[in-house]
Amino acid sequence: MAGFDYEALRVEVTDFAVRHIATRRGLSRERDFPADLWAAMGEAGLMSIALPAALGGRGGDYRAMALTLETLADAGGCQGVAISWMSQALNARLHILGQGTAEQKAEYLPGLATGRHTVCMAISEPGAGAHPKKLATRAEPDGDDVILNGEKAYLTNGPLADLFLVLAITDEIDGRRQFTSYIVPRDTAGVEQTVSVEVDFMRPSPHCGLKLTDARIPAANRLGPLGDAFNAISLPMRRVEDALGAAKTAGAMRHRFRLLCRAAAKRAAGEELELTLGRLAAMPEALSAMAWRAAELLDSGRSDVDETLSSLASAARQSGKYVEREVEAFIKAWDIEATEALATANRDLVKSQGIAAYARDAQARKRGQTHLKANS
Repeated sequence: MAGFDYEALRVEVTDFAVRHIATRRGLSRERDFPADLWAAMGEAGLMSIALPAALGGRGGDYRAMALTLETLADAGGCQGVAISWMSQALNARLHILGQGTAEQKAEYLPGLATGRHTVCMAISEPGAGAHPKKLATRAEPDGDDVILNGEKAYLTNGPLADLFLVLAITDEIDGRRQFTSYIVPRDTAGVEQTVSVEVDFMRPSPHCGLKLTDARIPAANRLGPLGDAFNAISLPMRRVEDALGAAKTAGAMRHRFRLLCRAAAKRAAGEELELTLGRLAAMPEALSAMAWRAAELLDSGRSDVDETLSSLASAARQSGKYVEREVEAFIKAWDIEATEALATANRDLVKSQGIAAYARDAQARKRGQTHLKANS
């Protein structure tokens, strides 16, 4: 992006992370996101990085998002904070900026840029995940309004949010459900926050459920196309999340690597120890490069990048799994003392690799089938 100073942004985010995140002892054990930290992120301008200047943002792009995400996880040493920041930034940029009307952008984006608004995507449901054939939440038209009924689960940043982007069934054509997304303010009558399945990693990124009982909103709160929100909102979000997720993993691995080196320094140095550490040191750089390339493709505006993004995300996940096996073997072979910080970093990295594993394996299988057919 011409004119955007990525290096200055790196320095700025590093300074914030060191002063406001890394200094908080026990942050990765907290179930609730500290309200003062969320407010500080807004006051420091972190929420506005990837939004246009005309709407209160700083004019950054997906590369700026990748850099910020990686730096928060690295310098801050808390993956949960990085994930909550990504959720806020991504929902604001990809959904409201990308799909909203001029009126919706003007109403919500300036508040999202300052942290006055927090937005949360509500797709998954209890017992159904995000599978379109299993989702049941419905939106029924009623004059100039829409009435929503259903229940959502696993809402990242849900307890912080005052705006929910709810995916609901609005029709069924030839046996295929049609989905539409709506902006639902928290203070809407019939909206109730519920307890979700506890997520015991990536803390303090908070989660909750949402129950909608005859929740009436204006039909003008529709976000994006009528009936095609699964393709226009849900699938693109998954692709972008997966692509940028490599940046979080790169930063977290770099942070974890420093912890490993401190522990390994207590052991007698030798060729094998140095060789293993040297190999591990290279992996965060590879993941960072993958994330940066993915962000470049997203910023290109091209319509033919989905398969490349999927491949980059898959390569990053496979690389991450390899690193976790190597780290586990290294800790065992050298009898490395697992400090609380190291154990937490390991937990979050390992468990984050398992998120949506079934869907990602299905994508990989489909990719394999395509290549087999092309080369048979």
